[in-house]
Amino acid sequence: MSTTLQPDPSWLQVDPEFYRHGGHSFGPGEMLALAEAKGERALVYPASGGEEALSLANLGATVSVFDSPENSARARALAEQAGIAVTFLEGVPGSPEIPGGPYDTVYSSFGLLSALEFFDDWAGGIAGALKTGGRLVIHDVHPAAYVPGVRKGVFAVAHSYFDDEEDGGGPGWTMGDLISALGMAGMPTIYLEEMPDSERYQTPLDRFHNVRWDVRWRLPGAFVLVALKP
Repeated sequence: MSTTLQPDPSWLQVDPEFYRHGGHSFGPGEMLALAEAKGERALVYPASGGEEALSLANLGATVSVFDSPENSARARALAEQAGIAVTFLEGVPGSPEIPGGPYDTVYSSFGLLSALEFFDDWAGGIAGALKTGGRLVIHDVHPAAYVPGVRKGVFAVAHSYFDDEEDGGGPGWTMGDLISALGMAGMPTIYLEEMPDSERYQTPLDRFHNVRWDVRWRLPGAFVLVALKP
């Protein structure tokens, strides 16, 4: 699997005051799922930079973050600077054991999926942590974003979407793998939005700076998915 993508501080500056005054970082697709978060219990994992946790808190949710102490350090600092109460739970994202549930919402942060070896235990853990009627919201890299490359100056299909090449440059998973794992865990997908980029995180498509945006954006770079626990 590919390594987890993280925000690049050279282009992404986080202002604690934005969150102190009630701001949120969610895009339109995420807000379709999270607009009714007031009064809910929400879990964010992994911690990422802490923006999702503070955004959910500003939408009125009681928020916990599940990650290792090392990975949570940046999120803790942001929460303290913004003066927003968030509970931090220690653990390893992808673990089938998720503490503190049941939750109304579990938010899976950007870059997690490509760091997981298997989806089955992860999906089962989320299903066990959600209340009946609860939802999983994912904002992550689209696996198709790993497929292109530049060959002799041409933007081309360089890696297999199905990751069956020796160079291992593909995503290592497909949308079918993800949706099937969620379904097998009892969480049918009810919403899927595919987007050319992410508003706040870099995707593999962003590395092609010399390729015209209207060409590289013919492929999805990110997505938002909502799965429900009936």
